[in-house]
Amino acid sequence: MPRFRPLPVLTAFTLVSLAILVSLGMWQMRRMEWKTELIAAYGVRGSVTSFEQALCGEFDGPFGPSITAPAPLAGAQLRYYSLRDRPGWVRVGLMPAPRCSADAPQRYLFVETGFEDMDGNIVSRPQSWRIDALPRPGQFASGNDPDTNQWYVFDRNMMARALGTDPDQVLDRWARADLGLPASLAQTPPARHLGYALTWFGLAAALIGVYLALHIARGRLRWSAKQKQ
Repeated sequence: MPRFRPLPVLTAFTLVSLAILVSLGMWQMRRMEWKTELIAAYGVRGSVTSFEQALCGEFDGPFGPSITAPAPLAGAQLRYYSLRDRPGWVRVGLMPAPRCSADAPQRYLFVETGFEDMDGNIVSRPQSWRIDALPRPGQFASGNDPDTNQWYVFDRNMMARALGTDPDQVLDRWARADLGLPASLAQTPPARHLGYALTWFGLAAALIGVYLALHIARGRLRWSAKQKQ
């Protein structure tokens, strides 16, 4: 039967490290399940032929439908820096949002109208849109420069004013080009999270192996035959 005399400090360190490694592995497993569900939801979101259907309809799930309809723009457009297949500027304008009821006030919606490369050429124009939350500022985003029409942070209030519109009239969503699966799901698919999880679990197993091997080497873990009576 085994005889085990654990080293106190090493055992405490190992238990804490093991808990961290296992929790990281479980977190990656949850991320994998979450992204799998999001990808499935994106695949069944459907499509509509008007912005009114997309904004006024009731749709379940995290993604709205794909919109194939003309975008009636009004006024100037802004240049919002973004990375697609290359760095460039997303052209953003305002369109009157459809009223979901007869007594609803007039509102406006930011809408993407094209993608401009760093040389000033329009390299793509949306053929369809999806309603999405306004982009969050990046951790290292530069400050906006309205004078040169260079926007690095999607500031609804400042951008609305630059387009001559009261910010209170602008929705807190925008119509962005529907370019397929969002980058957050396509660039790091569920299978990659499974790989991360297996890595963390593998490190946990290796830690246990090293811990046991060290105790065996120091004679603190050994097996002895059961003595006969």
